Amino acid sequence: MVVLLGILSAFSFGIGDFLARFSSQEVGFKNSLFWMLIVGAIFYIILFSIFGSGLNPNSIGLSNSFLSGILIMFGLLCLYRGLQMGPVSIVAPIAAINPLFVFLIRYALGSEPTLLQWMATIVVISGAILVSVSADSHQESLGLNKQQIKESVFTSFIASVTLALGLIFSQEATNTLEPLETVIYIRFFSLIGIASILLFSKSKIFITKKAMPILFFQGILETTGYFCLVSAYAFDKVSIAVVISSGFGLVTVVLARLILKEKISKIQGSGIFLTFLGVIGLTI
Repeated sequence: MVVLLGILSAFSFGIGDFLARFSSQEVGFKNSLFWMLIVGAIFYIILFSIFGSGLNPNSIGLSNSFLSGILIMFGLLCLYRGLQMGPVSIVAPIAAINPLFVFLIRYALGSEPTLLQWMATIVVISGAILVSVSADSHQESLGLNKQQIKESVFTSFIASVTLALGLIFSQEATNTLEPLETVIYIRFFSLIGIASILLFSKSKIFITKKAMPILFFQGILETTGYFCLVSAYAFDKVSIAVVISSGFGLVTVVLARLILKEKISKIQGSGIFLTFLGVIGLTI
């Protein structure tokens, strides 16, 4: 069951992120995130009404959920911006190294890493460097200039860091809240966060007919990914689900190669392989 939940989570996140490219290009990355969270919130409330056991909030859990929600919102905003610009096969692997930052933050807070984790850290960093260096190879194939490539890579790293911080606070929130309940609060604060950004930046909230089905499936898939992941907390060896779900970026890369026909150079391919190999080592 744990393995199945991990696989479902990886595919849900991977396909959802791939769809985010199209919705972001259609309605803008901020509107894409806003509508995804709206659809996701409705779907998750339905799931929670079936599988949840009621709400029992407390101040510590809500505080951690608030920080997690805002950080995850900002991380997804950066990710969607990166996916909107492209190339997807560069943005996805970099964003997927967030377990590296979780590891480094935990180490700074006093955790004691294993030798395998230190080795995996070196592998992840090496892979990320190779992926970043290979980004310029997409200039001709995608019609991007060097400045756009650099912005895409930088945005992806910011997404990875903030998503890692959000994950840490979500883990802290589950110490005092039920996992399924925690996601409700995190999603609520993420939605409030993106709504506030749209309001204060005076951005127009709109949706198109073309974007509606994309955003519908995007919201369902993203929510399903989180639901599968937090549901795994009810079983032993949760780390297995986390390891498998961390392959979401690989799913996105494969879709970019098959559907968008993005070219993957040998250097980039090596970097992608090292990145995900290292991520698995970090999450074991």
